[in-house]
Amino acid sequence: MPLNKPKRLGFFAMLLALLGIGGCSEINGINNMAMYGTPTADWSVKGKVLDPDGKPVAGIQVILGNHYEDGPGVIYDNHYIPIDTVNTGVDGSFSYQKHGFPIEHLQIDTHDIDGEAGGGEFQDATILVRNIEYKDKKGWYVGKADISVPDIKLKKK
Repeated sequence: MPLNKPKRLGFFAMLLALLGIGGCSEINGINNMAMYGTPTADWSVKGKVLDPDGKPVAGIQVILGNHYEDGPGVIYDNHYIPIDTVNTGVDGSFSYQKHGFPIEHLQIDTHDIDGEAGGGEFQDATILVRNIEYKDKKGWYVGKADISVPDIKLKKK
């Protein structure tokens, strides 16, 4: 027995819905297009690590992480998920670029991994850059942020 027209339309509408293809992108003049995916952003970080006298410190490990105020603290201690690690250069500077999940608060942890070789032994330090602002947002693309970290002054051990 052949399908009648209303049943055929209903079948195709159900098939398209199962495939994730919506039949209505505009209702009453309002664009209701559904977006699928994960938010992304472009962000970069630049900073400098200094000794107590203001001289650059080379060879310091800088761990960049996403700090969640109300987030998944179960995953890591202190609502923190590490993203990547970079080292300071001879001028004490570090930089990092990322295209991926946007961050709202950036946590930066420093560790002296070369001992006396980089200008002395230094204590670990942590700073938090809060409320990162993005520009040029469009849909799931949250935008771009250039994060300038204030100079990180380390204390000697």
